[in-house]
Amino acid sequence: MQTELNRKPSVVFFSDIVGYTRLMGQDENAAFELMKLNLKIHQEVLANYRGTIIKELGDGILAVFETVPEALSASLEIQKICLAESKYKLRVGLQSGEIIFDHGDVFGDAVNVASRIQSVGVPSSIVFSDRVCKEIVHDEFFQTVKIGSFNLKNVSQTIELYSLTNPPLEVPKRAEILNNIKYQESNPWKSWVTIGGVFILVAMLIYSIFWNGAVWEKEKSVAVLPFVNLNGGSELDYFTDGLTENLIGQISKINSIKTISYSTMADYKNHNLPLDSIAEALQVTTILKGTVEQLNPGYRFKLQLIDAKENKNIWTDEYTREGTDLTQLQNDIAREIAKILDVNLTAEESIQIGKGETSSAEAYDLLFRAKSLYNEGFGDPQLFFDAAELLKKAIALDPNYALAYTLLAKTYFQIAFDEPNGNWYDMSLEMSSKALELEPKLAEGYSARGIVYYDLGQYTKAKNTLETALSFYPNLSDAIGNLATIDFVQGNLFEALQLQTKSSNLGPNSHLPYQNIGWIFKILGKQNEANQWFDKSLEISKNPVTYELKANSLIEQGKKSEALKLLGNISLQDSAEYNLRVAGSILFYSGDYDSAFKVWDISIRRNIKVGFDKYYSTPINYAYLLTKKGDSLRADSLLNAAVQVKIEAMSLGSEDYYLPLDIATAYAVKGQPFEAMKYLQIAYDRGWRDYFFTEFNPAFEKLRSDNRYIKILKKIRTDIDSVNQKLTSTSLQRDK
Repeated sequence: MQTELNRKPSVVFFSDIVGYTRLMGQDENAAFELMKLNLKIHQEVLANYRGTIIKELGDGILAVFETVPEALSASLEIQKICLAESKYKLRVGLQSGEIIFDHGDVFGDAVNVASRIQSVGVPSSIVFSDRVCKEIVHDEFFQTVKIGSFNLKNVSQTIELYSLTNPPLEVPKRAEILNNIKYQESNPWKSWVTIGGVFILVAMLIYSIFWNGAVWEKEKSVAVLPFVNLNGGSELDYFTDGLTENLIGQISKINSIKTISYSTMADYKNHNLPLDSIAEALQVTTILKGTVEQLNPGYRFKLQLIDAKENKNIWTDEYTREGTDLTQLQNDIAREIAKILDVNLTAEESIQIGKGETSSAEAYDLLFRAKSLYNEGFGDPQLFFDAAELLKKAIALDPNYALAYTLLAKTYFQIAFDEPNGNWYDMSLEMSSKALELEPKLAEGYSARGIVYYDLGQYTKAKNTLETALSFYPNLSDAIGNLATIDFVQGNLFEALQLQTKSSNLGPNSHLPYQNIGWIFKILGKQNEANQWFDKSLEISKNPVTYELKANSLIEQGKKSEALKLLGNISLQDSAEYNLRVAGSILFYSGDYDSAFKVWDISIRRNIKVGFDKYYSTPINYAYLLTKKGDSLRADSLLNAAVQVKIEAMSLGSEDYYLPLDIATAYAVKGQPFEAMKYLQIAYDRGWRDYFFTEFNPAFEKLRSDNRYIKILKKIRTDIDSVNQKLTSTSLQRDK
């Protein structure tokens, strides 16, 4: 269907560096520096005259203005600066008329005419048509001279040309322009290039009118493959990986573009898979490929955006950048992708792209090096400390580098796992506070803050903080996953399922969203769906928690023998702590109490020496087995120790339901029904909905006929029915 075109009267500006091609052949680095300087001058001047740069054309600039006086004033100022610099000279051509704005580009006769006018001028001149001149006939500031009428190449009508004569401009002679026209006609290759350029412009215009949407009428989604290091070796890998991660972060700030997370895309580094296979696996329509080549100085970047299904290029471009220009590159590319996929950025998205970045190339490089260490730190925690030192150096170089503070906050948070007795959480919160002082709307800063609150069990604070992050950056995958978990813990199963589904779409190579979706379906009584999600999670990671949840689902279905078979996937040879807990749990809920006792006994003897942590539930069910063996004294000692730790954690502000649920179980084992029901009600109020842990726990056998217990279970089942009704009335399951 033909779309309505955006037409607007404008002044088209073309400038071109004289002799640039020759200079490129003599000294490529010098030519590159010249092009950078030229762009900077244009950007600074045009900003003062409401001019808009449409594109760089190698050594030239295409821009548009709203009025002729502004266009001429900007042109004159640019020429004055160039002459003062004495490094190069420009030709400038102008034409006014109605042009078409489409996907960040411009089309129309005025564009072609302005290009032709510029090409026949002389160095340090500003040449324009009679249409432009008519707009300033009463403006005494602009001094003009008529050069004459000319038949320009590929322009159907004769054009009367004028030149601005304000000092220090050069004024072309008629003979010079005629010679330039003749020269173009005598060089066939230039004619073909010009014809080719016009053909492309026309083709693009026709395309925009009749075939617009071959890509952007499809789903707006992209997977950014890790950039390829063309220099070879691994020295540049930290930079290519960091750039890939940053670019994904910037594109994902555009809510209407589904962008696969970096944690997933990192798995495709050095891949040899067909692009359509990758696109199908990730459920995206486009793939962005890129290469990075280190120059001396700077870097060259080449990019391709590919329609994966049709295996055709949608867009290609090449950038050469260094220094402070590097930090802007990722933002420019993100905006270009939005144009290609026909996405209009909201005001907030425009603000968020590039927010918190630095203008220091050295600080930018240090952050990339720190990111590389941070991502490797999950295998070697010492690397988190090394990353922190690099980030401190980056902040010393640029004390306003908000994203460096954010990554340092996340790094301190990770260190806290291995150094629980330090003040790392406080240090993390301090760093995220500094980031938000610098950038009050920095989504990454709120996300870094939210995970600390989450880990401390302060879910109300965590939820508010993460929701704030997502209000600025709706596709921030870390925040989505953490908020989904909080909703789950608080009993908001429908909302948790929505967020986990979104998380799995953005990060399809992460096992956690699938594991959590499976858990929600298990609670909802949809065991077949639950096991499908568990299996999908296990395809990605043989995580013991997923095996435990799948075993619980099988036990609920009366398939204890199948649940016990899952133990073959959980290695106990190295006595891994969490494997012991999980294996003992599967054995316990399957009714093999003797085997559960033997496995758990190893864990208890190991942990009793260092003290129990607040989430260590094993002593409670182990104590139940001790009572069955007649060792009530030891059982009571373990129960008292576990309850004390958990009550203390609750008094310090931890809001999750696990703690009161464990305390309720402990009091059930102790034979104190009043206390057991008190804490079970607290667990429900905080969000506990998985009644498997009471209905299939023998410690609650005597309490299941208690009216208080029956009342709580009735509430849970009512809540579950409500969620199932919502699922029936929405497309969530169909969309997953």
